[in-house]
Amino acid sequence: MLTKIEILRKVVHLATLIIPVGYALTSEETAILFLVPFFIALLVVDLLRHFHSGTASLFQKYFFGKVLREEEKSAFMGSTYFIFSTILTILLFPKSIAIASLFILILSDTAAALIGKGIGRVKVFGKTVEGSMAFLSTSLLIVWIYPHLGRFSGSLAALGATVIEILPVKVNDNLSIPLVAGAIMFFVGG
Repeated sequence: MLTKIEILRKVVHLATLIIPVGYALTSEETAILFLVPFFIALLVVDLLRHFHSGTASLFQKYFFGKVLREEEKSAFMGSTYFIFSTILTILLFPKSIAIASLFILILSDTAAALIGKGIGRVKVFGKTVEGSMAFLSTSLLIVWIYPHLGRFSGSLAALGATVIEILPVKVNDNLSIPLVAGAIMFFVGG
């Protein structure tokens, strides 16, 4: 079921489109110069909430059940993984692959959650087939319309990212999705 909390989470997720768009309009150096301090700040906050009781109680009172999911209590926040994977994706892959991989993470993951929680009925590994189909469709659209990407490698990347998204892998999907998509496009090429 699609809740107000999930919609709010996805609005925040969509707001991060500013990162790949900003990267497209600037340089790798500018993007990294912006992202690294932001990541360090998030990491410090994340560590404080795990090891400082005052910060932990603030998070418990204001964020859990509102913006943060229950599983983020004992792990890093999704936003920390997101910024870390964004930095890695930008550093590891050519610009067009990095941007497409980030678009897949942001747009396809949002589509999967909205469709899956909104109308999804058939479950596989705790995810819905309908959400996964939305993820795959959105990913294919991204790689087919984004310039300078091979359709074959892009299609394989869309499929690979979808498989990673649906499998019950213990790695946070904010980390795994762009790295898997980027690696497939990079190594398959064309």
